[in-house]
Amino acid sequence: MAASWRVSKSARWRWLALLCALALVASACGGGNDDDDDGGGVAAEATAAPEAPSGDGDAAPAPSEDGEDAPEPSAGDDGGQDAAAPEETADAPEAEAPEAPEAAVEPQYGGTLVVGLEAETTNGLNPVNAQAAVSGHILFRALYETLTIEGDDGRILPNLLESFSSNDDFTEWTLTLRPGLMFHDGSPADSAALKRHFEEQAKGTLTGILVSDWEIQSIEILDDVSIKIVFGRSYAPFPSFLTSHLGYFGAPSMHDLGQEEAARNPIGTGPFMLDEWIPNEVTRMVRNPNYWRTDSEGRQLPYLDAIEFRPIPDTDARYAALRSGDLDASSVNEGLRVDDYNEEFKTFWQADRYAETTYLLLNNSRAPFDNVEFRQALAQCTDRQTYSTLRWDGQVPDDGPFSPGTPGHLEDTGFPAYDPGAGSATIARLGVTNVELGTTQDPANLLSTELIATMWGDCGLDVNITQVDQAELITNAVFGNFTAFLWRQHEGFGVATERVWWHSKFGLGIALNFGRISNPGIDAALDEALTTNDLDRQRELAEDINREFGENVHYIWFYNSNWLFATYDHVHGVDNLTLDDGARHERVFSGRVFLGETWIEQ
Repeated sequence: MAASWRVSKSARWRWLALLCALALVASACGGGNDDDDDGGGVAAEATAAPEAPSGDGDAAPAPSEDGEDAPEPSAGDDGGQDAAAPEETADAPEAEAPEAPEAAVEPQYGGTLVVGLEAETTNGLNPVNAQAAVSGHILFRALYETLTIEGDDGRILPNLLESFSSNDDFTEWTLTLRPGLMFHDGSPADSAALKRHFEEQAKGTLTGILVSDWEIQSIEILDDVSIKIVFGRSYAPFPSFLTSHLGYFGAPSMHDLGQEEAARNPIGTGPFMLDEWIPNEVTRMVRNPNYWRTDSEGRQLPYLDAIEFRPIPDTDARYAALRSGDLDASSVNEGLRVDDYNEEFKTFWQADRYAETTYLLLNNSRAPFDNVEFRQALAQCTDRQTYSTLRWDGQVPDDGPFSPGTPGHLEDTGFPAYDPGAGSATIARLGVTNVELGTTQDPANLLSTELIATMWGDCGLDVNITQVDQAELITNAVFGNFTAFLWRQHEGFGVATERVWWHSKFGLGIALNFGRISNPGIDAALDEALTTNDLDRQRELAEDINREFGENVHYIWFYNSNWLFATYDHVHGVDNLTLDDGARHERVFSGRVFLGETWIEQ
């Protein structure tokens, strides 16, 4: 049930006074984890995030949910050779120094980890049709794992795959699984299952939209663990799409159940298996006794007997549950309690690079947001620095979707500066008097939305606010049933993987281009990004897109939305992942963590 009301002019100053009082609290907060200077220093507000559908709103497929001058990671970075051992390039960033190891305590087996999440994945646990935000991706990483993974050097690394390679023009890709993999039901995770995986993804309502862009000509089984996929077009970034929805590898026996039944009976290769799912209460997973992975010392994983994931959409309630000990750990995306979390708990922070951006998602196909003059005026009426100060950690707002250190980031994109006088004049000239804003049921999100409504009200607009559940917000984005609401997405790990979120091809009907953007300049850049693995050119294309966003104000950007995962001291090994040859994955990427090497000190 949606709640709806208007923010009247008489109420605006009341809310502004309240938020100014909150600013006194916010001014005492800032920075990241003092124990980890690479930790980003912010945690994003619990706005709806598709994932990824990270793009995550990480909604259905999230081909990119979150380094300094890092190269655009396309699997073609090695010129079509085996990507398990990529060559170094001059543009590759230095890898972050390995984190100092925790106290040298022998990992202990057993115990149940209780984790608080910001939302329920209400439509089930089948990646083919799930609309998963960050919480859903945390679940999926425990159940399924991914075929590839984002490396901390800016490249895509094999995960369930042992290797991947392409021909020179990126129209043919060979994928090779690790030998001996098994699904939870004991069936082989082999080449036949991998072929079936892509066939099922092509049938999905949302995943099918993405797969159709590949123009698959054939899928050939080469041997027990390898397949070759032939595309009708060049697709240099293909392995980047296998780090998320399209890479969650489900068993054929699960698909045999049909999409609806599979949503309640997930069968993957991950360290945990579903034991119980009570929507909006708990998702309980138990140890997979036949899990394939070992830790760096050769010990069998996972260590935990079970994990219980509890959705708690209210950020205040989730914080209180962690403080009271009802939770062992919590996924956190909030900027006003940075010091509280750092001082009271052990915190694992996402790096500044590849951070999602919190922004106002505008439906460019609906009046009055279909008018670029109105969008520009609305940006002029939005005091983004005040918003960041009151609702986040006071960071200077970004002018585009790429966070600092991410290819494509620009200090100046041409985005309009705050100028309420000019904005008011344009809005009056255009004759617009009413607009709608949507948000989730989280009281923190409502407060943020009311602040925006206050700013717009001062420019002469009457703003109607509607609240819905996070899952419904994502559905509204997919079907275009909205005008504007707060959103969180676009970690920018590869500009080509933003294609489904920004290209006009994906902006009609059931759409992944949620804003229904139609911009020839953006389309051309995204088309070219499919054909090249040249790092400099990829960066230039991302910068071109950033300038188009700035000039045309397709969205209104706020701040870079870093994540943290907070635990008690007795919890160890959060987001550890043992990869081949000492490779390291991007930690807490878009808030997604691996828990297969997590253990509890008992």
